[in-house]
Amino acid sequence: MILLDEEGTMIHGKVMKHMVNKFRPLIQVGLVYMIANFKVTSAMNFRPVESEKVLNFLHTTKIQEIRGQKNIKIAEQSFTFCTVEVLSTRDSQKMFLSGMIIFVSNINFHVLCILIPLY
Repeated sequence: MILLDEEGTMIHGKVMKHMVNKFRPLIQVGLVYMIANFKVTSAMNFRPVESEKVLNFLHTTKIQEIRGQKNIKIAEQSFTFCTVEVLSTRDSQKMFLSGMIIFVSNINFHVLCILIPLY
């Protein structure tokens, strides 16, 4: 999962396979939580975001939903765009997860769709 804070900083949140059933019912997309008792480690060979760190959930991790805090402003979505040159360097590596861009244009009543796979 990807976690966001008030500054828009993104970090990869990791739950080990044997703990997924413990945490899945506690987390809902779009809500704000206080998370305690976790471990931050260096990101290894896969990064869905550019952060060099990963937030690892532990058996002792506590999650509490924060309700009614009008002064907390956390975006529901976040994106990191990069240039074609940067994307081309990712062609032969598997570290960063990149998406896909689709351009759609209407030219003389004909739809032109260009699909550009990103690495």
